[in-house]
Amino acid sequence: MIKKLTRPLRHARFRRVWLGQAISTVGDGIFSVALIGVVLQHRHSTDLGYVMAAEGLALVLMSLLGGVLADRIRRSRAMALADVLRLLAVLGFTLTAGQGPLVLSLLFAAMMGAGAAAFQPAFAALIPSLVPDDDLPAANALRSTTARTAAIVGPAVGGLLLAVGGARTALLVDLASFAVSVLTLIGISDRVPKRIAAQSVLTEARAGLSAVRERPWVLTIIVQGTVQLLLVMGPALVLLPILLKERGEFGAFGLMLGLQAAGSVLGGLTAAGWKPGRPGVVAVSALALLGLQLTCLALELPVYVLGASMVATGFGYSLFGVLWQSALQREIPDEILGRVFSVEMLGTFALAPLGLALAPIAIGLMGAQPVLVGALLVLLLSTVLPLFVRGVSTLGAGAYRSTTPALAVTGGDS
Repeated sequence: MIKKLTRPLRHARFRRVWLGQAISTVGDGIFSVALIGVVLQHRHSTDLGYVMAAEGLALVLMSLLGGVLADRIRRSRAMALADVLRLLAVLGFTLTAGQGPLVLSLLFAAMMGAGAAAFQPAFAALIPSLVPDDDLPAANALRSTTARTAAIVGPAVGGLLLAVGGARTALLVDLASFAVSVLTLIGISDRVPKRIAAQSVLTEARAGLSAVRERPWVLTIIVQGTVQLLLVMGPALVLLPILLKERGEFGAFGLMLGLQAAGSVLGGLTAAGWKPGRPGVVAVSALALLGLQLTCLALELPVYVLGASMVATGFGYSLFGVLWQSALQREIPDEILGRVFSVEMLGTFALAPLGLALAPIAIGLMGAQPVLVGALLVLLLSTVLPLFVRGVSTLGAGAYRSTTPALAVTGGDS
């Protein structure tokens, strides 16, 4: 399994991009801790919410424009520009140390969100030009596994830097990680996406939305993800620490998150070498593994059983992600791929904060058990119903392949 997962690293351009992004993703985890340290040290605690909201709002508002950028210029160049923007934002936080006017902190946070909105669609759309089609699932699995691992390592390193050198030191390390990312992206010879005719930004953004609407299987999966984030994953995320605390087992919370991350790694390893005949059925069913966690919480099963369900949840998330991203990269024409990924990102992030905000309210009004039962019911329906939509069970089945030839990857790229 490890050999299949790391097979894309034999291609020099992918290896270079992957290394830069592995370092940068660790930096993202460091930043999340450093930002909290900077804001709480010099501002009122409520300002932290404003700063984080500014970052999330900018990501949502700029996501479609990020997709347009990814389809107008080389994807590696779009990623580099996005990282330069985020580098400047981190530099701003470092120089002001959170002590300037609040509006400056909000601006820097918005720059971070806008940079992420431009970066993510470009990165997802870049991968098919870096590896041959056979290595595409493994490349996505390696990217997913690296991100999940960095999400654990980054905050841990950030906490250590915060304790030893303070928030400014942590920010400087994050600054260096963005610089490394930019350097690894310079000189990546990916192609400029083909454009039929020059159009306005708004027209091209609408074309991305139209591309999703014209493909029912894509629209269905995006809607499914939005529904589950709002009504299933939100309550699960909120209730896990609450119920553990009520049971006097809050000390196991960190372990639960670690087990979920371990499950994600297993899911990535599995997806790297698996080619299911009906990838949509496998992908949608993999998300339903979250039901095991919800059941454990509802029945107050022992913590070791809950831990096993956390592994299953992480496994399902990762397996779904790899199959879904690989299908989009294969079935969506290259010239609109960035915009489709931006719409997918918008569907993922737009209502996620609302789900997290509404979950505690619902728990307060109805109690934990009804919320968990309701989440299980929504999970069941949102797993079964999409399979009746044409194309979902096979995730497109090659019906919308691009006529633009893929960039050949030869042995000389290694």
